[in-house]
Amino acid sequence: MYNVLIADDEIEVREGLKLKVDWDGMGFAISGEAANGVEAVELLKQGPFDLLVTDMNMPVMDGVQLLDICRIHNPSIEIIIITGYEDFQYARAGVRSHAMDYLLKPVTREDLRTALTKIKEEMDKKRKTRDDSEMMQWRLSQYYQQMKTHFLLDLVKGSKLPPSALPERIRLFHLDEWQYSQVCFLTAGLRETSHPPASETRVPEDMHLPFQMVCREIAQSYSGSAHVFQDTAHPGIMHFMLLDGIQHQFAERLSAQVNSYLTMEVQMGIGLTVAGLDRWKEGYVHSLLAWNLAGRQTGQAQTTQVTDHSPLLPEETSRALHRCLIRGELDSFRSMIRKELDDAFRQSPSRLVRCLLQISLLMESAAMDYVRHAHSKQSQWLSPEWVLWLETPEQADRMLMQWARDFVDLQHPSEITEASLIESAKRYIDENYMQEITLTSLAEQFNYHPSYFSEIFKAGAGISFIQYVTETRMKHATRLLKETQLSVWDITELTGFSSPSYFSARFKKMHNMSPSEYRLKQSEKIANEHPKK
Repeated sequence: MYNVLIADDEIEVREGLKLKVDWDGMGFAISGEAANGVEAVELLKQGPFDLLVTDMNMPVMDGVQLLDICRIHNPSIEIIIITGYEDFQYARAGVRSHAMDYLLKPVTREDLRTALTKIKEEMDKKRKTRDDSEMMQWRLSQYYQQMKTHFLLDLVKGSKLPPSALPERIRLFHLDEWQYSQVCFLTAGLRETSHPPASETRVPEDMHLPFQMVCREIAQSYSGSAHVFQDTAHPGIMHFMLLDGIQHQFAERLSAQVNSYLTMEVQMGIGLTVAGLDRWKEGYVHSLLAWNLAGRQTGQAQTTQVTDHSPLLPEETSRALHRCLIRGELDSFRSMIRKELDDAFRQSPSRLVRCLLQISLLMESAAMDYVRHAHSKQSQWLSPEWVLWLETPEQADRMLMQWARDFVDLQHPSEITEASLIESAKRYIDENYMQEITLTSLAEQFNYHPSYFSEIFKAGAGISFIQYVTETRMKHATRLLKETQLSVWDITELTGFSSPSYFSARFKKMHNMSPSEYRLKQSEKIANEHPKK
C-alpha cells in the first residue's frame, strides 16, 4: 500500500475525494489530511508519504509554497494537484515541481481513477527497480563476504597464495592499511550458562545462527576497526581481526550483547598483537589457544589472553609435516609430531595445547586441499574443540595418527577412480575460480604429474583444463554483467581473469560481442519483456 496525504481547505472536497474511488482496492491508504499547506508540511515531516494530492489555492500557505517545501522534505514523493479554471496558473507551478498529474475542479470519479491508475503503475515500476537494486546489492555483499572470508582464512591458516594475487585481493577487501597495522585476533564461541533460568534449556549447538548474527552486527558497528570471519567447518566459532587497542572493549561488549539477546555466555580468547601479513597466522593461532584455555576454566565465562610469546613451530617443520602427510609417509610424520608433542609437554600444558592446535591446522589445511573437494563435504575430524580432551602426548599421538591414517587412505590415488578425480578437480575449480589456478598446482594437490593430469582431465571432462577454467569464470562474469552494474574492471577481479583486456577479448570470442554490448542487449531485452503500459 502507498501512503497518501490529501491537502485541501474544504472538508467537503477532502471527503468527496475519499468517496470517489476505492483507494484501498487500488493500493492506496489515506494516511493523512491537511486543511492548509502548514498542516501538510507538519505531516510530511512526521511520516513517510508516497503521494500528495493537494489543492493549490489554500489559505495560510498555498500549494505553490507547499510543493517547494515538500520537495525538500520528501524529494521522491509523487504529486497530483487540484485546481480550478480560474487558477490555471497553479498548474504551471505544479509542472515546475514535477507533479505527476493535475485535475480540474470539480474532480470526477473517472478522472481521479485514471490519474491514480497511471501514478500507481509508475510507483510500482520505481519500487520494483529499487527492490531489484537492493536485492542485487545484497547478492553482491554475500558474494563479497564469501570471497573475503576465504581470503582471510587462507592468510591465517598459512595456505599458499600466489604472490601476484595478493596486492589486488588486499585492495579489493580494503586491507591496505591493515597489512601494516598492529592487529589482534579474537576467537569467540558460546558455552552453556553456569546458572540458566529454569525456563531456559538452550544449548550452544542450537544457537549458532543467532550467535553469528550478533557477532556480525557488533563487528559492523566497529566500521574500519574490525573484520569478522568464520570457518564453515566450525559453525560455533567466530573470529575477529581487530585494530590493537579495542580488543578488551570489544570482548566486553560482545559478552554483554550475547548475554542480553541470547541468554548465553561467551568463551573468548585474545591472541597476541601482531603486525604484517606473515604474522597473522601467529596471531590467529594464539587466539585459538587462548579460546581453548578459556574453555578449560570453570565457573563464569571468561576472556583469556595468551601470555606465552614464544615462537610457533618453525616454518620448515610445518612444511616437512605437510609433505609427509601428503606423501603418506606416516612413520616419518609420527616421529616428527611425537618429538614436538613431547618437547611441548615438558615445557607446559599450554605449550602442548598450542602445538596440538598448530598440527591440527596443518592437517586441516591438507584436508581442505584435497578431502573437502574430493568428497564434497567438510572434514568431520578436525576441530579446535577436540583439544579440550587431549591432555597428554600419548593421547594426542593416538588421535593425530588415526586422523592421519584416515586422511592418507582417502587421498591415496590408487583408491580414486579417474571419474571421481575429474569431479573433484572440477569442484575445486568451481569453488576457487576467483583465485589464481594453475594446472601444476592442481595436479600437485592430487599427486599427479601435470602432463598426465592434463590428459586425464581432458579425457574425463571433454575439454582442456584451461578451457574449463575459462568457461567457469566466464559463466560467473556473464551473470555479473546481467545482474549488476559493476564495471568490467571489477568483474575481471571478481572472476579471476588476469586483466580487463584479456577478459574482454575472451568474452567477445565466446559471445561474438563485447561485454558492454552484451549488457546493453540484456537491458533492451528486459525493456521489451516489460514494456511501458
